[in-house]
Amino acid sequence: MSKKRTSLCLLIILFTVMLCNTGSAGVTPEILLGARGISSLNLDYSPGGDSETVSDISDTSLLVGFRQKLYNRYRGALVIGFQFPDEGSDLEPILFHQVFLRVEDRTNIFRIGRTRVRSAMIEFPTLRDDDAIYFTDILNPFSSGEDAEDNQYGSIMEATRIFGQRYQLSAYGEHLKEETENISKDFGFNALGLSFQYRVPESQRWNREILNQIGISLNTALTSRPGYSGELDKALKSITFSTVLNIRPDPVHFWDLRHQSIFNLGFSEVKNLSDYSDITRARSISTFTSLRYLYRKLERPALQAALSYGYKAFPDLSNNSSQHQVIANSFYRIGENFDVGLQLRYQKNSGDLKTIIGEHETEVQFAFIYSIEQLWNSQFDDRESLLNLEHGYIP
Repeated sequence: MSKKRTSLCLLIILFTVMLCNTGSAGVTPEILLGARGISSLNLDYSPGGDSETVSDISDTSLLVGFRQKLYNRYRGALVIGFQFPDEGSDLEPILFHQVFLRVEDRTNIFRIGRTRVRSAMIEFPTLRDDDAIYFTDILNPFSSGEDAEDNQYGSIMEATRIFGQRYQLSAYGEHLKEETENISKDFGFNALGLSFQYRVPESQRWNREILNQIGISLNTALTSRPGYSGELDKALKSITFSTVLNIRPDPVHFWDLRHQSIFNLGFSEVKNLSDYSDITRARSISTFTSLRYLYRKLERPALQAALSYGYKAFPDLSNNSSQHQVIANSFYRIGENFDVGLQLRYQKNSGDLKTIIGEHETEVQFAFIYSIEQLWNSQFDDRESLLNLEHGYIP
């Protein structure tokens, strides 16, 4: 992205904020502004040598949202947001990760545009959403694997139906980023999915039983497969199961357990891993589990500590290959919406994965996180806040 285009985007958002106090509620739309800043010192230790990132600002984001009452029971919304991609990424300095329109009422949600694709069902208490991406997300089979954002963001058309305030059925079509994309490329659907989940409403956060959330999703990537002509035979299919359990739903000392398993049905002919494409197409089972403790003081998060473990296996490979990952972190609130965090991450790879990713890696991160959300011309009860579109390191 050119400096001229970047400056223009920033001026548009600044001008929007300046106009937020004009007009009256009920005439002008409801306007939301959300921002999250993440800056971390990263220390990486790997067999290839130590490395250091003095200031990693990846995933820092700014979002602007507008909501308007329609002529019937529905309301419409527009969200525009950008973030800074990972350090060393080949992407442009600013990535527009949220640009979509939404129409919704109490039981129906329709969304179309660019946003987070349905590669994961729940959030885990990690500093950034790609810290455990090999275990928590369905990997994009059309990508080269150079940029984590390829697995997380894309164009989507989605319809969701809510039953009894607790059951959600969603159907969606996606366009995941393809490595060979150019201006003459077809940008139609290259992935389809269906998900169903039970989730206790946020309004009952401290009046919950053990089961907080459980869900299942079926995802299909419309890939090519040499030697196969049928569309179903060529498609890469996966099944995701997720659950969140409230071990101790106490409003002061809160404990929960989060788990997600992804079953990639893969292609039977993939017996060895030579590149990222093989990793996405080989049959695999990946799991990720987090045990989280949250201490709330005066009804606000004050301290969070979590321990997470991820495991991924490839049962059909000639050379036994697997991945293990352990993440331990803690976040402490030092001011209103301002947190300081420390995270330790260790990953070990075996078999063919050692030549692609490396044998093992240890990373230590010390971070500051600041989040803010502002609302003008309030007109609606809030189903979800604007920052819920971003990764919740305190989910």
